[in-house]
Amino acid sequence: MNRFLPLACLALPLLAAAQEQQGLTGFEAFAQEPAMSSAAVSPDGRHLATLQRFAKDGKQLLLIYELADMAKRPVTLGSDRMDIVSAAWANDERLVVRFRQDVDTLQRLGADTRQVSKLATVDRQGRRWLEIPRRRADRRRETARTMQEFAGASIFDLLPRDDDHILITYDDDQNRVADIFRVNVETGSAQRVGRNSNRISITYMDDDGDPRLAARFDEGDEAIIELARLKGETEWIEIGRTQANVDSVSSIFEAFRLVGPPSSNEFYVRSNHETDTVAIYTFDLETREFGEMQFMHPQYDATGVRTRLDEDRNEVIIGFTYTGKAGDVYLVDPEEKALYDAIDAILPDTHNRIASRSHDGNTRVIRAEGPRMPPSWYLLRDNRLDLLGRSMPFLTADMLAEVEWTRYEARDGLEIPALVTVPRGDGPFPLVVLPHGGPVARDYWGFDVWAQLLAFHGYLVIQPQFRISEGFGRKHLEAGYARWGHEMQDDLEDAIAYLAERGLGDPRRAAIFGWSYGGYAAFVGSLRDPNPFRCAIAGAGVADLPYFRAWLADSGTLAEKAYRPTVDGLNPLEHVDSVDVPILVIHGDIDERVPVAESRKFVAGLKEYDKRHKYIELEGANHFFGTIYYRHYMEMYPAMIDWLDNTCNLKATAAAAK
Repeated sequence: MNRFLPLACLALPLLAAAQEQQGLTGFEAFAQEPAMSSAAVSPDGRHLATLQRFAKDGKQLLLIYELADMAKRPVTLGSDRMDIVSAAWANDERLVVRFRQDVDTLQRLGADTRQVSKLATVDRQGRRWLEIPRRRADRRRETARTMQEFAGASIFDLLPRDDDHILITYDDDQNRVADIFRVNVETGSAQRVGRNSNRISITYMDDDGDPRLAARFDEGDEAIIELARLKGETEWIEIGRTQANVDSVSSIFEAFRLVGPPSSNEFYVRSNHETDTVAIYTFDLETREFGEMQFMHPQYDATGVRTRLDEDRNEVIIGFTYTGKAGDVYLVDPEEKALYDAIDAILPDTHNRIASRSHDGNTRVIRAEGPRMPPSWYLLRDNRLDLLGRSMPFLTADMLAEVEWTRYEARDGLEIPALVTVPRGDGPFPLVVLPHGGPVARDYWGFDVWAQLLAFHGYLVIQPQFRISEGFGRKHLEAGYARWGHEMQDDLEDAIAYLAERGLGDPRRAAIFGWSYGGYAAFVGSLRDPNPFRCAIAGAGVADLPYFRAWLADSGTLAEKAYRPTVDGLNPLEHVDSVDVPILVIHGDIDERVPVAESRKFVAGLKEYDKRHKYIELEGANHFFGTIYYRHYMEMYPAMIDWLDNTCNLKATAAAAK
């Protein structure tokens, strides 16, 4: 590829629909559901599948275009009874669709959710919609048959080298363990090819259909054990583990994860057995020994390998991924690097990624995202890059703020990476500390709707990657073990001094807002002594730490169970009497991740001690983006800004804040 022609916009119906919404400003513009959330080209490069919405609070639809004639009316799939969550090409003719339905019947039958996720296949003409796996007509008792009707399947592997089949996981026996099935995408017929148990979960099957990798959780050591089978063998052997241990004299964290692709008995793995940051190695299953290090970054953890299919549909490694500021990749394939260099030259202020490509590599979909560009999709073919659509076209660049990636020093000397979103105008600004959820997670440079909403309303926002945030090496991770509400909270407060030193933020007008673990941090931020915050907003926060730690033992994922020993520190519920700033508490009433009882208990304490507060319970809202909707954000956002502006009076002049 020598050069690109100038950018041009295709005449997609989405763009016309977006233009009609350009007049939207303020809360509606930030609260609307994404107008586009994905785009993927078919393997033969002839068709394009996109997920789009045409109303601010509408259901997501699947649209399938003919690339030879984009002006032609697309095939459109979806209805008011379902929300299409994702779609992927199984072959040139059929797609695999994941959709979600809200089913009250599930809770009446004893399930812990009323939102069910299902799979279906459909051809590109929109015909022969087929739920998978096909429901079996048997003589089970009525409740079991009804539960199976609503039980959802998940994609395990799209099998890119097999046009006729995919692998799914599905709880066919209704025993709360999902087995692996090989499903014919044309007929829906399914064959069980891997049986999981309460102890072992298969994580990889090779092209011959043999289970090769698995994981189990060791209750005694609270560790994830990685297992493997030699080719042709049936015995599982232990080859590594991921463990967080805060009870020993020296804290231990061993990361071991197989990331592929494999040869017969050699895999690529990520491990930090000899480095602070996680690196990529080869690993020989026969000798159980590490080979040469393939990739390591001195500041960020490696996360895996980036591959593409060659002409014979074999996986070829083109680079190594790592947790840089935007989730970056180190490319080792010269042609791929030249391609990305050309794309980055045209889209210089965004993080760009090839999200989809045809088998011949001549047609590609590019996903671009930056602080002032919400996720957007482009079509690259014939040396031409064309805009397909934007997730939030109603948010214009002049409404959005610049974001810088920086680092500051905590009071004990630990370096804390951070994102700073700077509103328009001259500082020092009133500021909001916005800690992420997890807490073993992190924020990335790009578009963050909450940070941008606050900046749009005049607030400087800092997102500290406080100790225990993942992706910054062993030392940074371990420094937060069992230090909830202590050093982890110090890191958040030290961000205020950092912004004040730079003349950006006014330390006398500081607030804290967070969701999930961030909500926990906001609970703690309302009661610390001395308290640097004048205001707090706690969303879906953990309030009763011992209860939540016990809840993880039964309901957490394998990774959450491995980190469970680190969930310890200050318990907000025991210190409600110390709350000394106004606090707004928000929680969804069907939250499946952090039970709504957490906020209800804290609010009950606020009432008991007559603390200044407001509680908003979002009806029908779950925990994550995609399960909280426009109507919820339109309830949240005005209340949040009003709380900061008026109840907390953070827009007062610096003199008035003294």
